[in-house]
Amino acid sequence: MIYKNLNWKLNELSFNVFDKLKICKFILFDSFWTMNKNVLEFENKMSNYIGSKYSVFVSSGSTANTILAYYLKDYFYTSKKNTIVFPSTTWTTSISPFIREGFKPKFIDISLDNFCMDLYKLEEYLKTESNKTACVFITSLLGFTVDINRLTQIGKKYNVKIMMDNCENTYGKYNDRNVSSYFTSTTSTYFGHQLQSVEGGFIFTNDYTEYEQFLMYRNHGMTRSVKEKEKYENKNVNPQFDFYLLGNNFRNSDIHAFIGLQDFKRIEKSTNKRIQLFNYFKSNINSNIVHLTTETKGSTDVAFSIPLVFKNIEHKKIILDFCKNSNIETRPIISGNLLKQTCYSHFDDYTKFENSEYVDIHGFYVGLHPKLKFEHVKLLVEEINKLNV
Repeated sequence: MIYKNLNWKLNELSFNVFDKLKICKFILFDSFWTMNKNVLEFENKMSNYIGSKYSVFVSSGSTANTILAYYLKDYFYTSKKNTIVFPSTTWTTSISPFIREGFKPKFIDISLDNFCMDLYKLEEYLKTESNKTACVFITSLLGFTVDINRLTQIGKKYNVKIMMDNCENTYGKYNDRNVSSYFTSTTSTYFGHQLQSVEGGFIFTNDYTEYEQFLMYRNHGMTRSVKEKEKYENKNVNPQFDFYLLGNNFRNSDIHAFIGLQDFKRIEKSTNKRIQLFNYFKSNINSNIVHLTTETKGSTDVAFSIPLVFKNIEHKKIILDFCKNSNIETRPIISGNLLKQTCYSHFDDYTKFENSEYVDIHGFYVGLHPKLKFEHVKLLVEEINKLNV
């Protein structure tokens, strides 16, 4: 068989030559590169886009999650309420910061409908264990959206805090609202994700007190990070270095904010192209060969990648070989079954998480981005559909 060199990458740089010239001009003529006016502008634009009252731009999606871990430890952790619920397939830094802060993880299997946490299994757990649950931390895996309405009802019914990791779902909507506007949430603006600032991440919240805490955690725990300093100030220390919280340096720079603002202009175009490409794939692939997710009622998913979860494990091997020979980059479905990973294996028996195991064994993903060509997706779909059911 003769293979075409498709040079199909997981993602590609969004920026054109004019963007690069603007970035060069910024570097040459702006002498303030650390966190300043561009960070604030990026935060304000993201708040308006997401529909969240407050945004905090940080150094990565992982540090955004770490700030949430700090906050939950300082304000929600007790000796009895010390558990956080996570999906069994997600990225490691959606979990590790919370464990480092002393929380006990409880893993819930994912649903094959949307690759998010199975809400039926979550509710079964909370029926008896809500009194020790500090938070449920949901991941929008690969850009697919959980049933936000049902999740909200579960949170209210069992009086548990809901937070979301939307690092792979910056653009997704539920009932015409951005997914990140419903709960305190994080996203990533890393090069490989949907909106690019090269490195970066955001926290979104509608709670002003949370916002103040997040600002201080980002900047060493210092009170001068917030406007209403008098609420937190210590009269016994110099106000320039007044540390209210045990924070860290999770600030981002004006350079990354300036870069992110260039890509921000393309959000609508980028979103539409991702939706068109994924819809083409989903409409034309043989669902007897590849497992397809079901879009949650009310949601508009903007896929992070194209997941290929094969019903026959031999088909996976064939298409992985095709991708390798056609120069198509691939990755596992994020962590796969997290409970098989060395650092998580002692928390539970990985064989209990049947859907995570299925996705891990049967699946991988290929890139989905605005520069991806329709003819490349068409070629991959045709190759998959040749397989015998």
